[in-house]
Amino acid sequence: MTPYVQYSILYDDNLLRLRDSAAAQSALGTSQMSDYVHSSVGGIRFDRMFSRQHVRVDASLNKNSFDYFKQFDNNGRDLNAYWGWALGERFTGDIGYVYSQSLTPFQNLRVLEKNLRTMQTKYATVAWQLHPDWTARAQFSRFGLGYELASQQANSFTQDITEVGLDYTARSGSIAGLQARHTKGNYPESTVVSGSVVNNSFTQDELKARVTWLYSGKTKLQFLGGYVSRQRVAGGAADYSGFNARLIADWAATAKTGFKLNLWREIGGLSDVDANYSLTNGISLAAVHKATEKLRFDGSFDYQRRNYNGAAVITGVTPSNRKDRYEKASFSITYSPLRSLSLMAAIYRENVQSNIDSFGYVSNGIALTTRYEF
Repeated sequence: MTPYVQYSILYDDNLLRLRDSAAAQSALGTSQMSDYVHSSVGGIRFDRMFSRQHVRVDASLNKNSFDYFKQFDNNGRDLNAYWGWALGERFTGDIGYVYSQSLTPFQNLRVLEKNLRTMQTKYATVAWQLHPDWTARAQFSRFGLGYELASQQANSFTQDITEVGLDYTARSGSIAGLQARHTKGNYPESTVVSGSVVNNSFTQDELKARVTWLYSGKTKLQFLGGYVSRQRVAGGAADYSGFNARLIADWAATAKTGFKLNLWREIGGLSDVDANYSLTNGISLAAVHKATEKLRFDGSFDYQRRNYNGAAVITGVTPSNRKDRYEKASFSITYSPLRSLSLMAAIYRENVQSNIDSFGYVSNGIALTTRYEF
């Protein structure tokens, strides 16, 4: 069992993700847009193998304080519990629970009040090795999202996912398979938009091919793609059907330098857990360089085009013909002078352009973090 503490200070020149100082003045009565956020974390981590059973638990509490926007001061907590199990020679799987309580990111719902959100995920998977080359898989998960503010209760929802798949594993270690997934999203409360009652409960069905290609000892390609159909339970123009896919490429250029490329076309939104319906086309590139055992450099760039036409209406998010272009670049340096101590400095820039002017913003930030494990 490993106790740990962490402290970070973040400076962001547009903390509330507003268009400009005039928007801040209108929303909050002040032209102030920047702020410092101090975050303190204390937690316990446990990670151990019991024969072929893997048990891992990480539990922590955090306190977040703002220098200027003190009305957003908050306390959060996180829990991640995992059991990776094995039964005999043919059955493996995992059972897990993830819990998080934190301040809702301001870009998600554009609510400039203290609004804590609680997220819970429960999941279980099983894999049955039918044959040395063939494996059948099944998975069930339930995700729940709830908001503290009474005005945001209509955005609380649960999402149940059931998935089955069949994989073929070649002698090289590469995998090819098919998977089917059914998702049921339930919004227990409806909302009223322009005098109409709207409920965004939905069902979604997917049939996709799944490929993991070990091209070489340094390069791995992963593909997941196929047909996706989504229907709102209440009907309307927000239904979707079409091709979705994600391609991931990992390249270990050298023993110290690696790259990861993501390309995707998927139903998503500002945040997948917010179940905001949009079609997103994106690309991201991440790079890491481990200069020494103690010094590491990380960089990433993310570009997305989000098309919200036909999007289901949820409180705080403009629907219909909204189209966004999202860009984020970040760079960090991590120095670990001791095995138990790490120091990190990170900078980032976020740029959102939208055909709905009030949803565009630019944000620049820098964060300093120190972590010590006892």
